Amino acid sequence: MHYARRRVTVESDHLDYNWERARALAAIHEAGREIAASLDLDRTLRLVMTKAAETLPLDAGVLFVIDEPSRRYRVAVSHNIPPDKIDSITFAFDEGVPGWVVRHCRPLLVDDARTDTRVHPIVVTEGVLSVLAVPLITHGQVTGVLTLFSQTSTHAFNKSTLQLAQVYADQSAVFLENARLVGELRQSAADLERRVEERTRQLKEKQAQIIQAEKMAAVGRLAASMAHEINNPLQAITLHLQLIADEIQSPESEQQMNVVQQEFNRIAGIVERLLDFQRPQVGERQPIDILATLESILTLVDKQLERTGIDLVRRLPVDLPMVAAVENQMKQVFLNLVLNAAEAMPEGGILTIAACHEDDEIHIDFADTGPGLHEETAAHIFEPFFTTKSDGSGLGLAISHEIVANHDGTLVVANRPGGGAVFTITLPVCHIVLLGTNDDRP
Repeated sequence: MHYARRRVTVESDHLDYNWERARALAAIHEAGREIAASLDLDRTLRLVMTKAAETLPLDAGVLFVIDEPSRRYRVAVSHNIPPDKIDSITFAFDEGVPGWVVRHCRPLLVDDARTDTRVHPIVVTEGVLSVLAVPLITHGQVTGVLTLFSQTSTHAFNKSTLQLAQVYADQSAVFLENARLVGELRQSAADLERRVEERTRQLKEKQAQIIQAEKMAAVGRLAASMAHEINNPLQAITLHLQLIADEIQSPESEQQMNVVQQEFNRIAGIVERLLDFQRPQVGERQPIDILATLESILTLVDKQLERTGIDLVRRLPVDLPMVAAVENQMKQVFLNLVLNAAEAMPEGGILTIAACHEDDEIHIDFADTGPGLHEETAAHIFEPFFTTKSDGSGLGLAISHEIVANHDGTLVVANRPGGGAVFTITLPVCHIVLLGTNDDRP
């Protein structure tokens, strides 16, 4: 009779155990479905820890991941551990609880955390008494360690809990690997999109450069043809002007003749600038002090700017690296930009010239306080024959732009936030190796 009663009790306990186990597995399966719906790695990590706390018997816990660059195990997510302690709970490779689990590729059960040196001291300080650690295995390799803590008692985890935790860890490892792969795929797609955008931008820039080069070449050929055609009648006009000048008797006629001569000289200057498009670059590039070259131009125009009510502000460093350039050509560019700025401020203003050295390049800004540029004007300002002046030829800035380009630099324009325009020249630094110095002597 007693035997029958005992048998019924054992069978009842067994049924209770199976029921509890089935319920736990169902909870783990349901948690897995929710975790699987996440394809973001950080969110998946948080869900793994959250659902572990909901489905497994633990008071606290952490998920260790392997940080290859620092060769340490660090906490990716945690439950019921003070946030200010998390960063300190780390282990070097092959050390501590995660090191043992990774090395042996199997779970670890610590009945009394206070007597096991593999448990981190901070964890023990937080009142942890028992530890259960199970590996997350992907393709035969441990990618993480799910660690459960009991703050209630020692010997808190048994073989049944270990089996449930391993089932949970196995499915979590699959979901984390999927999230990682999706993250890598998204990153690869984003990188590819950025590369395509950058390549497209480069191709557009190159196409614009080719179009501009073809346009300049065509303009050069046209300019040379026009200049030669104009020069023939100009020579005849010059001869007859000299003959007429010899016969002039009255002061009024002489004054009129001076006006004709001035306009003639202006036409001759335009023809000369037209020829600049077709002529090969004269002079060999030499290392020059670009600040000294700039100052030589500013000295020439200083008084002229002062007379027109323009304050010249220099924001120039003590020195700059050398630049490989044809000095006379750079003087032509500087003079053109200064005079162009002065013409933009007929009522006076401020011309600020600043220079700096950055990333192996020299930057020189010519900033005025004039009215600035309309978007359409800025888009065409460096094109030959484009001008907003009634008496302009539209060649000065075009030639300056080509000179700077021939020096492997750039000349760009932009409107200043406070009003006015700023022209910026960028030139590469000239790297010179000095030989035969005193240091070379024996």
